[in-house]
Amino acid sequence: MAGRFEGLSDLEWRLFEDIFPPAPPRRGRGMPHAPFRQILHTLLYTLITGCRWCDIPRGPQWASKSATHRWLQRWQADGTLAAMQARILGIAEERGMIHWEYGAVDGAFSPWEGWRRGCRTRGERQGGPPPQPHRGARHALGEPRHASQWG
Repeated sequence: MAGRFEGLSDLEWRLFEDIFPPAPPRRGRGMPHAPFRQILHTLLYTLITGCRWCDIPRGPQWASKSATHRWLQRWQADGTLAAMQARILGIAEERGMIHWEYGAVDGAFSPWEGWRRGCRTRGERQGGPPPQPHRGARHALGEPRHASQWG
């Protein structure tokens, strides 16, 4: 779902400012590090609007796609991203903006393979028997049910 995002206000930035790790020291060569506020602007823009990395806007408030992706990976590995998410959820829950009793899960995000047509495990792809066509209901062990078993 595409949304609209034009950047963080000063108040919104103050919510996250203390979560980030200390800025890395200046390097002698190469491009200087982008400020974390620009990185967060670009990351939130990508997440909210659903744009591709190559479609990130350019300008003084935006960071490059490579810098944003690199910091996203670092923040995910060191727990900064989880701390940001926890803070957002905490504030939203405190203000009554989240109702945990109402929720939905999209099956597209499920890691379970199940009996989807054409899906085979990696081992089956490497020389296992070819997939059998689907011919009606199956019981838990994957054997087809015959009319006499429906009792």
